[in-house]
Amino acid sequence: MSGPAGGSGTAARRSRGGRGPLARLYGASPWHLVALLGCFGLTAYAVSRLREDPALLRIALWFVGAAVVWDLVVGPLLALVDRGLRPLRGSPGRLPVINHVRVPALTSALLLLVWAPVILQRSEPVFRTKAGLDLDDYLGRWLVITAVLFVASALVYAVRRARRGPRTGEPGRPPAASSS
Repeated sequence: MSGPAGGSGTAARRSRGGRGPLARLYGASPWHLVALLGCFGLTAYAVSRLREDPALLRIALWFVGAAVVWDLVVGPLLALVDRGLRPLRGSPGRLPVINHVRVPALTSALLLLVWAPVILQRSEPVFRTKAGLDLDDYLGRWLVITAVLFVASALVYAVRRARRGPRTGEPGRPPAASSS
């Protein structure tokens, strides 16, 4: 018997809040601190590599601009779109459709954001010089990827809905037979 009331040391820690001295002092798990220090180290390395680069000011401006645009434009826009998708959440007991729309839509939007100059053919001379490739049909490929994402999501939704079986109380569904 190593802890109070015959419990183990782990049970005793859980009864005191489950946090060790570092977690109580720091406010989070020690792994959180390790990950955060790793991110700071990676950032310091990137800055040291870019310190002599004349494009550092442009990179910093893009970084700050992206943060501001995210906070003032993209974040509120996503909140409005999510509010518009509320009816897709469904009622309790029904399988919600909302995540089956969110995931492919956000993945497609992220692909468009990253590849916009190529998809919209705004950088042909630079792209041809750097990559040695043509911009032919990037828009078509993005549209195909978007369609595949939505079709795959619809198939996952259909399989999940089929596995759930009929539910009682849903409109258009007969009540489940009771076994007596």
